[in-house]
Amino acid sequence: MDRISDPELELVLASYAAFARGDIDAAVAPLHPDVEWVEPDEFPMGGRRVGPAAVAEYLRASHASWSSLRSSPTASRRGADIVVVHHVEGELADGTPHAATVADVFTVEDGQVVRMRAYADPADVPPAR
Repeated sequence: MDRISDPELELVLASYAAFARGDIDAAVAPLHPDVEWVEPDEFPMGGRRVGPAAVAEYLRASHASWSSLRSSPTASRRGADIVVVHHVEGELADGTPHAATVADVFTVEDGQVVRMRAYADPADVPPAR
């Protein structure tokens, strides 16, 4: 059976692929001008950002913290939102091996990401709204 195409899932996953190859401009291309982007406070550089430029600054710094990175995102629908369970592994800039699995919840409207909230533990993602 063929997988049903979901343009919003494809849009979000294309941003992960761009981030993994270090193309931050392409990663933030689908963001709404007033996008709200929230990373957990316990993350390095965690906190709230508004707008693609602020998100790009965060993603550039995040990508630069890795000397090698393998990104494995898996996206699914949860109500109106898209939930991406994102496993990353590789070596940090200082050579330390590192791996983590997080969850990112996206809201897409009219072909643009208007909101993203990250969770350090995928089990903490709230139920569909």
